[in-house]
Amino acid sequence: MKKILLALWLLGCVGSNMAVASVEQYVAAVDQISEQYKQESRNFFRSLNAQQASFTPQQQAQYCAIVGRYIDSLYQAADQNRESLDRQFRQMTRQDVINQVMSSKEMLILKKYNIQCNF
Repeated sequence: MKKILLALWLLGCVGSNMAVASVEQYVAAVDQISEQYKQESRNFFRSLNAQQASFTPQQQAQYCAIVGRYIDSLYQAADQNRESLDRQFRQMTRQDVINQVMSSKEMLILKKYNIQCNF
């Protein structure tokens, strides 16, 4: 009986450690994805003319590609770690990620450029 209880306790510890490790992996992945996005968008904005009032079609396509990769990467990280996320995030859809990204402060600031991306 003691061996069974010990085995169940050890399995519980291993299971909770795996969940914690998975959450840590998710957080690390999101940090890495965010850093890459920041670097790509910084490089993109540095290439623009400071006096520019709107994006050219080519610039819009380029920026939408950067944001699209960011959205896809965030969703993929959430999808791969779905079981270890809080219940409210387990049901996260790609559209939820799109909505969060598009409602971020950065994207709201860029509204003046009239960016139209189809994700």
